[in-house]
Amino acid sequence: MKIVIVESEQQTRETIEKTVKTALPDAVLAGNAENGRDGCNLIRAEKPDLVIMDIRLPGMGGLSMLRKLRAEKNNARVLIVTADTDFGHARQAITLGVDDYILKPFGTAQLRTAILRIRDKVREEQVMGKAFNLQNIFTGCLNGQLTPDRQFHQMTQEKFGFTLEDPGALFVVWLGSGYTEQREQVCGMLEKAGAGQGFSVCPVPVDTWHLVAAAVYRTDQSAAALSSDKGFAVFREQVVPVLSGSIRGEVVCLWEETEHMCDFPEALRNLRQIREWNLLFDRGSLIRRRDVEKMEIVPLKYPAALEAQVRRAVLDENGEEIKKCYYRLYDLFRAEPHSPREIKECLIRFDLSVLGAYKTRYEVKSELSVQHSMHLIAEAISWRQIRTAMQAFFDVMDFNAFEEAGDAELSDLVRKAVQMVRKHYDQGIRLEEIASRLFVSEEYLSAQFKKETGMGFAETVRMLRIERIKSLLAGTRLKLNQIAELTGYTDPKYMSRVFKEEVGMLPTEFRKSIH
Repeated sequence: MKIVIVESEQQTRETIEKTVKTALPDAVLAGNAENGRDGCNLIRAEKPDLVIMDIRLPGMGGLSMLRKLRAEKNNARVLIVTADTDFGHARQAITLGVDDYILKPFGTAQLRTAILRIRDKVREEQVMGKAFNLQNIFTGCLNGQLTPDRQFHQMTQEKFGFTLEDPGALFVVWLGSGYTEQREQVCGMLEKAGAGQGFSVCPVPVDTWHLVAAAVYRTDQSAAALSSDKGFAVFREQVVPVLSGSIRGEVVCLWEETEHMCDFPEALRNLRQIREWNLLFDRGSLIRRRDVEKMEIVPLKYPAALEAQVRRAVLDENGEEIKKCYYRLYDLFRAEPHSPREIKECLIRFDLSVLGAYKTRYEVKSELSVQHSMHLIAEAISWRQIRTAMQAFFDVMDFNAFEEAGDAELSDLVRKAVQMVRKHYDQGIRLEEIASRLFVSEEYLSAQFKKETGMGFAETVRMLRIERIKSLLAGTRLKLNQIAELTGYTDPKYMSRVFKEEVGMLPTEFRKSIH
């Protein structure tokens, strides 16, 4: 605890100093002054926790000094020790927020009690100050546990320059399965997002929902309110592209403005309800509820002819044709804006039809796994989640759709590995995963794979992906980022670079050359 003494009488100063040292051995006596002007400068420089002062000071009076400091937002605790018995002066002192008022002559026990009482207030204030931080304020606000009153708003205004009655915006980043790994990085990036923009950002991790919710609030009172499009434009054009470029895996960005920041709980509920509309947006988009509500949704007609084709492919055990049917289905989903609910219901119906055809000849490994896969599709927010669910769905079906003529010449180990590659190459399958499923080491599988097929694992995956990209460029209207998703690439630019290395031209050039 730091203390400054402003007292014109030397003997009184010495008595106060002695009492302070006895009552608070760990306190820091930062200095003393004999007049109001020097006292004011000393308090400005030292920023003490407690000022022990007289009202009757030469030069600048004690009340004038205190009034000046309060105008400068100096909220130090104040103990007045004075011979001034004017009630009007005492009333002014109370108005200026003094903690205690002792009349001279005084006893050291009385002074000691007053000092200890203020010490306890300072400690309580310090403890509260640690808890009263932006993170806790917005965490409490978002989970609905905060009911701010007038005093609370006054405290946030004094300490942070805003109240929860002010307008604000909620920016949400959903990270899916990569939440635990990416959370700290995202929070660190968002904390700097408002620099130089007239607003600040306080990120709050929400572990239960795998997202980071960031409160965007105005700090520059002369700046335009966040209800304008300024904050949205900054996030859409600057923040979201940086986040999307830095984060591996899933990322869905959402935005909602509120008239009052205390309405953030409702804003968060609204954004969680529109997350699935991400299926209609490209990676790196910033989604607003009002933009979703303005979309002209086209009813999705169920592709009965395509269903008949995929059922024939299942019965013919034609794995490549099965995949082509699903790619045509995905092309249908993205050709026009359909509601995400209709898309997922259509996919589930399509899957169950495939399963029905499969069951006419084979047994299903696990009905429970099928139900789980369908549940994952119904709850999906991203295409990656749908692909993961589809992988689990196809894993349930164990038949020879991915066998080819030359497979009979391969060992049982390599044959299974090759078929797994054909089945999952477009889902980012790795040698480590296949080796784990086959209970062998990566080194051994890699050596045997190349020895028997004449191609390395990575080379085989790359070849299959390039052929699939060619097929999708020729047979669908999918965008490059959508094709990248369907062929196991997280970055469409990287996919284009690999494609050019193998084919000699960019994907866009290849598409033009065949149409």
